[in-house]
Amino acid sequence: MAPGPWRIAVLHYQPKGEPPDPVVGQVCSALEEGGHDTVAIGVDESVSDLVRQVGRSRADLVFNICETFADDYRLEVNVAAMLELARVPFTGSGTAGLLLAQDKVLTKQLLQYHGVLTPRFATFDGGSLQTSGDLRFPVVVKPVRSDASLGLGVEKDLEGLARRVRRIREEFGDEALAEEFIEGRELYVGVLGDPSRPEVLPVVELDFGKKWSRKRMKIANREVKFGPETAGSPRLVLPTDLSDELLGRISRAAITAFRALKLGDYARIDFRVSSATKDPFLLEVNPNPYLEAQCEVALGARERGLSYPALIRRIADTAMQRQVPARTKAVPVAEAPAVSQG
Repeated sequence: MAPGPWRIAVLHYQPKGEPPDPVVGQVCSALEEGGHDTVAIGVDESVSDLVRQVGRSRADLVFNICETFADDYRLEVNVAAMLELARVPFTGSGTAGLLLAQDKVLTKQLLQYHGVLTPRFATFDGGSLQTSGDLRFPVVVKPVRSDASLGLGVEKDLEGLARRVRRIREEFGDEALAEEFIEGRELYVGVLGDPSRPEVLPVVELDFGKKWSRKRMKIANREVKFGPETAGSPRLVLPTDLSDELLGRISRAAITAFRALKLGDYARIDFRVSSATKDPFLLEVNPNPYLEAQCEVALGARERGLSYPALIRRIADTAMQRQVPARTKAVPVAEAPAVSQG
């Protein structure tokens, strides 16, 4: 690995007329605290601008927190592909991992193949139905390639299911995934490092608080994730009453998912522990999750004794260890021919 300090470009999505997300400054400050030189690169919808800015940065490493491009979260994969084509070292999962994890149906099929427990499900593509077994209502319905709980909702009967499937087709142009709702505790697990030696961080729990009545379905929808924090609203906590047996099952499932989906550097794996059976069901696999200082991965790292700046620098270190050998043949991006927008 090349000795530090390094010049690191923090690549992020930056729509015109909007302020930068706070995570950009947090990541830059964390890297600079470790002695690195940083430059923030905000991209919107121009491919040529992305290529030009990365090339001009002359960065040793791109810290890739660009989760959207051209207002389309599905193009996150394409940003990583551009960096791979240019042979520029970057943090997080590459195109293979991002593509596999973006397709929630393919993710579930891979997890089932590897023996990881997930809720029973069905998919609807507008003309056909695929199911992994008989489904019981209520079901959680969402787009197959959604992000940040877009389009997600709980339906209690066939009429509601059909209505939400149509909405997903119309609003998102996507297939719909319906999963059995698992009543129980919602847990998040961060995974760090190389797939050959992944480290599972302490579990973080979503405490739904007192606002959620018994009649209200407890799901992490957009209201929970992005609504204002008030007294009694859902919040992240560090549980202390999980058995060693349950923690072991969660850890093994998280590592299996991290490896099966070809992820790298860091990820967040979401679980529901059934109130009825006490089994941990894997709900979501999130490569390159949001890295704000109070996010689930950061809270788990802090519980392990890894401060937020140390977490960010560890992600950068892991990426450099993995990708620096390939950089000797890197394409000089700044001198590459212009690329048309699209």
